[in-house]
Amino acid sequence: MKIVNGDLPEDIFCLNSTCFIEYSMQQRPFPSAEYELISRIQSVLGTHEGNYYEQGIGDDAAIRYDPEGNRLIITTDLSVENVHFSRSYMSMREIGYRAMVSNLSDCAAMGALPDGAFVQLVIPERGSGGAQQVEELYRGFNEACKRWHFPVVGGDLSLGGQWVIGITLIGRVAAGQRVLLRKGMQSGDKVWVSGFPGRSAAGLHLLQTRGRNAIPVRYQSFADAHIRPVARIGVGMLLAADTAVHAMMDLSDGLSKDCRTLAHENGCGIILQADPSQVPQAMVQLSRETGRQWDQWFFHGGEDYELLFAASADFNPAVCTRAADGCTPLCIGECTAAVQGVAMRQGGTVDPLPAAGYDHAGALLQ
Repeated sequence: MKIVNGDLPEDIFCLNSTCFIEYSMQQRPFPSAEYELISRIQSVLGTHEGNYYEQGIGDDAAIRYDPEGNRLIITTDLSVENVHFSRSYMSMREIGYRAMVSNLSDCAAMGALPDGAFVQLVIPERGSGGAQQVEELYRGFNEACKRWHFPVVGGDLSLGGQWVIGITLIGRVAAGQRVLLRKGMQSGDKVWVSGFPGRSAAGLHLLQTRGRNAIPVRYQSFADAHIRPVARIGVGMLLAADTAVHAMMDLSDGLSKDCRTLAHENGCGIILQADPSQVPQAMVQLSRETGRQWDQWFFHGGEDYELLFAASADFNPAVCTRAADGCTPLCIGECTAAVQGVAMRQGGTVDPLPAAGYDHAGALLQ
């Protein structure tokens, strides 16, 4: 969201030069404005019984099964210029790679392997070199396709006012394998993240304030986390196979918002706790240099494309290291019936965590 001239309204605040819409939890029984808008769409469409779709609107992806028990995982995502990416600090190839990873992350959250992608492009009706830019974009798509072993199998092109990338990704889960959903979390479960949240937001701040070529080496990993995220496809499959894991979703809109969605889906609360000893020292140092609090990146920064999941006390985090895209997961909290929504534990107190993070539909439901 871009605001030009004048002061910010009271219900809008800025983090890392990105604007977020605050969503009033007192007025609406939904975890976010985006969730409310999706619920409205669901009520318009109604139910579609008797078809092969096991899961429709409402999770990271839709699930289609066939009579043999195999499942197709279908997800779609948009990347809009100056909303999701900027050519001022990213090449077209990097933009294409990152757009594909954002879809792969939804696939990973269901425990699926990617099978094929369809790409829709809106190309600006201005300037020259449009064909070369499209080629570079597809080189980025192809880089992700080769890394995770699936093809681009179709799509569409159109001219318009700005770059828009729409990707529909089809994944697959073989018969007998489990698909993880957002629903299934149980009271007493621990809440985990496949990587440290906030690295992408810290990288975005550096890219916007210092520029691509002026980022110190000690902070380069944050910029890389924003530009070249990793899709946890292998990790997602291992977690789906682990019966100690009960629910999972893609972490893309910020920990505070996505945890609120997970809590709402399961009718319970989540108490988060940020352990300062686990914070990368480079993030602490960057926080001091910029005057920004690292926990704002941690709780409210988005576009991490990690996996947010709930698991019982029997869960062994070492399982996540066995994949090619392996990681050391971070335990960030617990599921409980003692609170509603999302709260944060600091010392001996537990206080509600403000509803923040990137909410796509916030401006539509004010």
